[in-house]
Amino acid sequence: MKRLASACLVALTLVVLFAQLTTARAEAASAKRISLVADQVSFDPASGVLNASGNVQIFQGSQILSTERLIYDQRKGQITVPGPLTIVSGKDVTTRAQSAVLDADLKNGLIRGAEVLIAQQLQIVSDEFHRTDGRFKVLTKTVASSCHVCAKNPIPFWQIRSQRVIHDELERRLYFENATLQVLGVPVFYAPKLRIPDPTVDRASGFLVPRLSNSNTLGIGAEIPYYFTLGDHADLTLTPEIYTKGSFLINANYRKQFRRGWIEVNTDFTLADSLTTRSIRSSISGEGRFLLPNEIELDFGIEAASDDAFRTDYQIGDHEQDRLTSYATLRRTRKNSYASLSTSYIQSLRTNEVDTQIPLVLPEFYARKTWADKVFGGKLGLTAQSVTLLRDGGNKFFRAGLNVDWQRDWTLKNGLLVSAYGELANTVYVTDNYPGIGRAEFNNSVPTAALDFRLPLSRQIGKVTHVIEPRIQLVWSPKDARTNPNEDSVQVEFEENSLFAHNRFPGFDNSERGARANIGVSYTRYEPSGWNLGVTVGQVLRFDDLGQFSTGTGLDGTNSDFVSTFSVSYKDKFDFVNRMLFDRNFNLSKNETQLTMNFNRLTTSGTYVWLEKDVVAGASDNRHEASLAATYRHNDYWSYSAEWRHNFVTQRPTSGAFGLKYENECVAVNLSLSLQFEGSGIVRPTKELGLTVELAGFGNKKRNKRYARKCSVL
Repeated sequence: MKRLASACLVALTLVVLFAQLTTARAEAASAKRISLVADQVSFDPASGVLNASGNVQIFQGSQILSTERLIYDQRKGQITVPGPLTIVSGKDVTTRAQSAVLDADLKNGLIRGAEVLIAQQLQIVSDEFHRTDGRFKVLTKTVASSCHVCAKNPIPFWQIRSQRVIHDELERRLYFENATLQVLGVPVFYAPKLRIPDPTVDRASGFLVPRLSNSNTLGIGAEIPYYFTLGDHADLTLTPEIYTKGSFLINANYRKQFRRGWIEVNTDFTLADSLTTRSIRSSISGEGRFLLPNEIELDFGIEAASDDAFRTDYQIGDHEQDRLTSYATLRRTRKNSYASLSTSYIQSLRTNEVDTQIPLVLPEFYARKTWADKVFGGKLGLTAQSVTLLRDGGNKFFRAGLNVDWQRDWTLKNGLLVSAYGELANTVYVTDNYPGIGRAEFNNSVPTAALDFRLPLSRQIGKVTHVIEPRIQLVWSPKDARTNPNEDSVQVEFEENSLFAHNRFPGFDNSERGARANIGVSYTRYEPSGWNLGVTVGQVLRFDDLGQFSTGTGLDGTNSDFVSTFSVSYKDKFDFVNRMLFDRNFNLSKNETQLTMNFNRLTTSGTYVWLEKDVVAGASDNRHEASLAATYRHNDYWSYSAEWRHNFVTQRPTSGAFGLKYENECVAVNLSLSLQFEGSGIVRPTKELGLTVELAGFGNKKRNKRYARKCSVL
């Protein structure tokens, strides 16, 4: 009852107090209501002085002042806080101080022994600061850092010392005067004037994290990006790159977001180049997407380079990419239909390819629609397609086709799954000045029929489920060879995903012929604890060898090679997959292995590839290589990474990369080493050492949860 009476007295006193507090400001329409809560309040009407003590809090708009004792002088309109206090401004700024003298609305005043914490990231310590118009904080003799400063760690990794700092709360900017950046207590940089965004800013123009590198081909290099905000929905980043061996280039990255789409463009060009005698070398890459009316999507992209080696010389984009594709596509996707219209052009960076022999696709059309078959049951499909290819010298290739297909599934009482499939494909070709053909017209009609039988069998032993499924697919097509030119069905790959394909050629210009049987069996083991195992083995049997496939594909002859897949996985911790092609004598023509392991601190992945020549058309040599990648997080601060790729044909390494990263609450340091050993084609053997140092606390860079603030300067 005593506490209740005290609270009533406080509330009554507050009513009298704020009636007087707001009298002097009643004529100001913009004045905001102020509330005060305290355990004890006393007011002297003669002197106009109010004393509040015990859990004192003042609420003014989005600000809250908390202290143990407060004195308000009504006549001066002044609040005096003689002891420690905390001011919380909105959700982002917290000020702790030893004492303060403020006006009644907390917009102006002097705060002594202050620590300002912005967005739980950047803290600024000052002997005193003046607060002006509720917008500016003017701090003197300051130290700013986003690092933890504790008794055990009195010197932060980095700090900025300056004579004066102005914090503009409206523009969310920090202005430093006579600023010195110290790293581990050692001065490394001085600036008479320095402007940076505070941590609450999402986007602000200014310098980004620089990068230093050392390369045997370019020398020591420095990349210094500058970011420009271009309104609310666009930005531009310019990055000069300077190297000690005489190269100088500029990268420009432009991005813009529209109401129904976006675009992004990257360009690189040299102002000086130490690797060639060219005056200017350049490249461009860009892409965009827009949603047009009637559910139509527009995708487009551009990739081009002034010469074959430019992107690899300067490690631009995916510098291992050996073909650059420019394209534009209109598409519409609905529940039972899809249509697209596209054009594309490829610039080859391969030394054994000539750009003039690579066609311009102008245009390519594809559409497919499906219906439920109300007469025979199942599903009907209709596919329409056409393409025009243009090359130098008046070389033209035109194809148009229409495919009709039907499919139906049955489940018999004994559990046998039966599928029937039928297709009729009709294609027309027109060529002009085509190599080996000249001007000609072709018309092909190819029917296909198939029956598919599957018998899934399952058995549960304890908590483990075993599923085995034998499958046989009978497919028929005419034996007659097609005479039309082949543009899109040169490469053929045989693996478990294509074992039961009606046609293993990827495009429309060729199709699998003759009668054949695709047979196979799969076994899967499911365990509730997360361990799963799968095995698939199969083969293609033909009535006649029509000579459609080369020996390297594994599909040649009346009996193909055996295709197999073996996989073992445990949740997201372990994943092993092996794919093989082998003949009846177990001679391998293809062997691919992938292994991924994810432990608490260690993540590893490895691949092994053995491909006999011509497994993919155009591969004239055997491919035998392995790669390994690993990342190890030693603790919350240190992590290590490594990648290695080895060519067993040449018995030499191909490439390697190593990384060392240190990250804490206020800094991220990345040290990297990149090695390129093989200098075949357009790739130069290179060794590059890179270093980036990123300071947290500037701009809206979210702090890692591992480094939540544990201690402060005060």
